[in-house]
Amino acid sequence: MASSSSDSVFQRGLTKLCWHGKPAERSRLRVVYNNATLDTGSDRAAPPQVSYKTNKIKTTKYTLLTFLPKNLFEQFHRFANMYFLFVALLNFIPQVMAFGREIALIPVIGVLAVTAIKDVYEDYRRYQQDKKVNLSKCFVYNKVAKSYEPKECYRVLVGDIVKVKCNEVIPADLLLLECSENSTTCFIETANLDGESNLKQRTAVDVSLDSNGKFDPRIPIMVECEAPNAELNKFNGYVVRHLDNGRKKGLSKENLLLRGCVLRNTDYIKGIVIYAGHDTKAMKNSSGPRYKRSKLERYMNRDVIWCLVILLFLCFFSAIGSGVWLSLKWDSPEDIPYIPFDDGVRDGSKPAVEGFLRFWTFIIIYQVMIPLSLYATLEIVKFCQVYFIHQDIAMYYEEADILPVCRALNITEELGQVQHIFSDKTGTLTENKMVFKACVIGGMLFREDTTSADNAASETDGAQATADPVTDETKSTSVLTSVANGYTDEGEELTDEQKAKINEFLLLLATCNTVVVSSHSHNLSMSMLDSTTMPSSESVDTIDTAITTPNGTITSHYSRFNIQEANGSASGSVLEVPMTTFTPVKNALKKITARIRRSFINEDSSGDGLPNGEESVLSQRTLASRYEAESPDELALVKAVCKYGCRLLSRTSQSVSVYLPSAGSSPIQYEVLAVLPFDSVRKCMSVVLADERSGEIVLYTKGADNIIFDKIKCKDNNQKELLKQTRIYVNHFAKDGLRTLCMAKKVLDREMFEGWYERYTNCDLEDREAVQFSLCNMIETEMELLGATGIEDRLQEGVAESIQALEQANIKVWVLTGDKQETAINIGYACGLLPTDAAILTLNVPNADEVESALQGHLRGTLTRSGAASTASADTRPPHIPKCLIVDGKTLSHIFSGNLSKSFLRLADSCLAVLCCRTTPSQKAQIVELVKTKSKKLTLAIGDGANDVNMIRTANVGVGIEGLEGKQASMAADFSLGRFKHLVRLLFVHGHWSYDRLAIMTLYNFFKNSNLIFVLFWYQIFCMFSGQTHIDQVYLIVFHLLFTSVPPIIFAILDQDLPAHTLMAHPTLYQQGPENKLYHRYSYWIQILDSLYQSLAIFFISYLHYADADIGLWSFGTTQTVTLVFAQLIVLAFETRYWQWPFICSIVLSLVGFWVFLLILGTACLRCDPPSNPYWVMQTILSYADSWLCIMLGVIVAVVPRLVFLVFYNMVYPTDVIHYRSLLLGKSKHRDSQNLNIVFPDETPATHRTIEHL
Repeated sequence: MASSSSDSVFQRGLTKLCWHGKPAERSRLRVVYNNATLDTGSDRAAPPQVSYKTNKIKTTKYTLLTFLPKNLFEQFHRFANMYFLFVALLNFIPQVMAFGREIALIPVIGVLAVTAIKDVYEDYRRYQQDKKVNLSKCFVYNKVAKSYEPKECYRVLVGDIVKVKCNEVIPADLLLLECSENSTTCFIETANLDGESNLKQRTAVDVSLDSNGKFDPRIPIMVECEAPNAELNKFNGYVVRHLDNGRKKGLSKENLLLRGCVLRNTDYIKGIVIYAGHDTKAMKNSSGPRYKRSKLERYMNRDVIWCLVILLFLCFFSAIGSGVWLSLKWDSPEDIPYIPFDDGVRDGSKPAVEGFLRFWTFIIIYQVMIPLSLYATLEIVKFCQVYFIHQDIAMYYEEADILPVCRALNITEELGQVQHIFSDKTGTLTENKMVFKACVIGGMLFREDTTSADNAASETDGAQATADPVTDETKSTSVLTSVANGYTDEGEELTDEQKAKINEFLLLLATCNTVVVSSHSHNLSMSMLDSTTMPSSESVDTIDTAITTPNGTITSHYSRFNIQEANGSASGSVLEVPMTTFTPVKNALKKITARIRRSFINEDSSGDGLPNGEESVLSQRTLASRYEAESPDELALVKAVCKYGCRLLSRTSQSVSVYLPSAGSSPIQYEVLAVLPFDSVRKCMSVVLADERSGEIVLYTKGADNIIFDKIKCKDNNQKELLKQTRIYVNHFAKDGLRTLCMAKKVLDREMFEGWYERYTNCDLEDREAVQFSLCNMIETEMELLGATGIEDRLQEGVAESIQALEQANIKVWVLTGDKQETAINIGYACGLLPTDAAILTLNVPNADEVESALQGHLRGTLTRSGAASTASADTRPPHIPKCLIVDGKTLSHIFSGNLSKSFLRLADSCLAVLCCRTTPSQKAQIVELVKTKSKKLTLAIGDGANDVNMIRTANVGVGIEGLEGKQASMAADFSLGRFKHLVRLLFVHGHWSYDRLAIMTLYNFFKNSNLIFVLFWYQIFCMFSGQTHIDQVYLIVFHLLFTSVPPIIFAILDQDLPAHTLMAHPTLYQQGPENKLYHRYSYWIQILDSLYQSLAIFFISYLHYADADIGLWSFGTTQTVTLVFAQLIVLAFETRYWQWPFICSIVLSLVGFWVFLLILGTACLRCDPPSNPYWVMQTILSYADSWLCIMLGVIVAVVPRLVFLVFYNMVYPTDVIHYRSLLLGKSKHRDSQNLNIVFPDETPATHRTIEHL
């Protein structure tokens, strides 16, 4: 009882502590108690969490009761549906009725029914998935039974203590409280959330533990955290521990397990539910299919408005005509044809009233002027186009088993109209398979041997192979090089100071990262069987044999580095030798064979090669361990230092264990006091370690060179010289195309650090991120420079050819990267983005005041090619020389903050290519938004990492590369690919075809709809604009749904103006899309004029033919209906360039179905749709030869002018497409087709056949 009373007092105190703020503040926070310590029922939560959502998931939209009203409500939000419903209801008014009431409802009911069936099917699938998730079991602590018992997930409440076992899915957002094996860390896989398949480490909160070191669920705790939100990478809060008398401990995302993650390599974890159900971050991020409106769709909507204008004009004109006819002097109302009057009485106001009523009648008759069928047709066509994109084997990336994926179903035609491409560099243009190449430590350069680097690259590429880590890898990388042993290339021993710097440099690379050390097998894209092992007895024997061979040679393992020491001046010999000419050290290693052997084997050691028979730290479990990292850079660095003597053995949230060559055979344990994670603004990462031997606290930092150099404090001339030499070497690395990172350290005073850490962990939730950012910058100052690294990231295959093809297609390519300028320039030349003969304009302006003058100077052409932006001189280059612009992130920030965007855009538009360096994710998005909004150009952004998501979402078309940095970019993009080179085929083939097909099909729909309406309009002239129709109402209703709907769909799915290999080989063919050659502002009116002419030909030829004949009204109208169907299908045939059996079958089936429908209706429908009477009409027409002659003449007169115009126009103004079509179809077909073969080596003829005959 006393304990219960104490707990109640504690809980009341916590409540008062948490809820003392203002209501607005409380609404932004969440307070969670341990349900196992509350005096409530086992299935109820106590305030304040009684109001929180349960863990039940419901993604369905409908129930049995709400389906019909809710679905109809949603469908009638579409203007087209509302319009046609209004017309159908208007037809129920007797005074304006034009068709039978039931007949008029057929189109609306048909469209609504099809959509409703689709919605029911999709919602039922969601219901089945929800049911499966909700009924899955998890273990929840039961305070009555005092044990963990299985419970359905939907019954889990906020505050419950949940136990999750290995390989199980996290059921809700949990605050991690305990891990198995007395560990404070666990490993999770977040692929279900962000697509990253590498393991991530999470840390348990240090809360009240029992005597066994386990979390006791009976001890009350309280969590105060932020309200539910969608930030996957953000979590702030406090936990108040019972044993600390209400002391708060800060929480971060490292303590939170998100719903949907999978527990890996950990037996079990325990956690308290913080967010449940729809409050979880995963559910907050769930959304439906993305919707974007394409450029062609915007043009189409504009022309639909013109259709509405024409519709209203025809209705007003016809209504006025009706009133004019009625206002004439008639002898009696009975003499007025077509319009009956009740009781023979004529109201004096009848003309105006009848004109008003007839206006609404004509709205019903002319309703299909608004193309309802066009919207449904577009959805079907785009769905099929997306399917064929998915199935294109030519864009299949076999190595990673990746096919193209489309997530935005309504912008396929945008792929054929791209004018600007914004590309990331790392992982997009390059492989993102990092290989350590060089480093500089304390002013000394260490360059890796090319042969060894290639071996390392192959080992990285084959990381997924099932190799035996003990046998295979020990043979290849079991020895230490001169870096680990501390000898110069002359065999001289390094000084103690130099050795200490090398050891600290290696230690920093091994510990300052997020690499996860796992001893379990885990088949992931970023995982690797570590290819480096420490020397065991077997490896020592191998070393001895290798060194003492009779011919005096050594294995390549000893020649991995060449050491060059800086001479202290910029003009030293080291700088005069190109980096690529460094050769491995061989002779020097011969001199130090004995010293290397002594570094491995102590003279007093036992036979196993270890001192006093000690057990090697390299046990079987250690050798079989794997490294998994969120960044390929970190993985390459940790792998490199492993090969050279410093091995990361284990990592937890509180400690890290490493093997250092200088420490003998025993691993060294460091206490991890703090980890300052990398962010895109600071551009660095830090870790604070405490050495258990000396007790010294050291801050180790690695990051971008420009950031680290600013944090260095030089205490004397030697350090100034070291900084200078390191800068020179880093520039050399960058010019060789290597990615650079700099490393620094700072020794911290314990008292100062503890005060800083208290502020860092216990800052307020309201502005926690800003406070922590400033605290990081405060401690990361006055540091000592250790060195720098250079990592190679090779270009992907086909990148140079792809960029060249894109530029030939008149598409501007901009590369936006966070790399150093020299590195980016080197890659720019390598990939062909920067031509060798181009004038390079550079914008590197440190001061905001000089940016405007620099921009204006470049615009005037007064700056030199390679000079700094602030240095102006006369530019004597010829004006035809292409120019390329290079700008850094600091200058971009000045441009955007100083309202200089227009000047920058003018300069960039005048350049062939633009290369932006040191850019942040937000700057990438700003650049894309600038071009998209100011230039009105259609933009495409392509990237592979989380830092590219903002850019991808901002562009008109977003493309993600599924690379080694996970799937964040591809999941956020409209399209995802395996390689950059596949982008060319996506644009040149699928984009070109999609735009060509949809543009023609859309204009054709406008043509055929207006064609029918104009025929109806001409008849009104002869029936006093009475609203009488001469075509059967059934024909009018189903004309566009049955008779002429299928061929346009097949055309828009399968037609090809040119084969794929021709489009790929000739990039200039792509320009018809960006230049809007097929669908421009006048295209709609050309179709309207043609439909107007054809309607005149069809109507008046049949009118003149039957002028003196004794023929019924319905026979007259049916003849014109037959003529319309034939003429419209022939017009579509004129537009078809690629005749395939599906299209031919659609034409035949449409004609056959049309005849069969008319014959059946004319036979079975005696008087089924008054006032019309189709009985035996079709049979009568078929029995007269002159009717066939009338139909044939009407079709010829209607369509021949269009054919003549097309032939004449294509002869006088041939486009590139027409030119290449003539080459393919002419007498020189075989010879010319040989020149049209695709230039990409991976595009085989079999591949062409696969896609061309889809």
